[in-house]
Amino acid sequence: MRNELLRKELWDMIRFANINLETAFKPFVEIHGLTMMQSRILVAVKECENATVGTVAKIIDVKSGNGSNMCKKLEKEGFIKRIRCLQDERVVRLVLTEKGEETLNKINEDILHRYGPVLQGRTDEEFEQMIRGIRLLNHLLMEFDKISQS
Repeated sequence: MRNELLRKELWDMIRFANINLETAFKPFVEIHGLTMMQSRILVAVKECENATVGTVAKIIDVKSGNGSNMCKKLEKEGFIKRIRCLQDERVVRLVLTEKGEETLNKINEDILHRYGPVLQGRTDEEFEQMIRGIRLLNHLLMEFDKISQS
């Protein structure tokens, strides 16, 4: 029963959640010339104290080289600034530029403007249930990862 539930329900729910997240937020980032992955990088840089290319790549789950290339493009477009560490030139710190900050703020404002009424209609209990469910799912997936690493 559990195997069937995992195979049929859980995989489909995860896939649909990813599709729905993309559908809900993609228009807000695309109008700023960003992809969803690029917007995830900007959010990671904003939220991660002393963000480096390596830490951001890990947060968004890409190889360090791919993360570095995406960050170079974001720097070229003026969203972030890459700063080489003087003590270890392999380490590249990332900071948002004014354009990056303003863009993230505008995206957040637009999302709240569009979806605020829907969010206001949800109870704290509903949000707590969603968070608990996602935490349980992440815990299960981390257990899978531990087994696959051994």
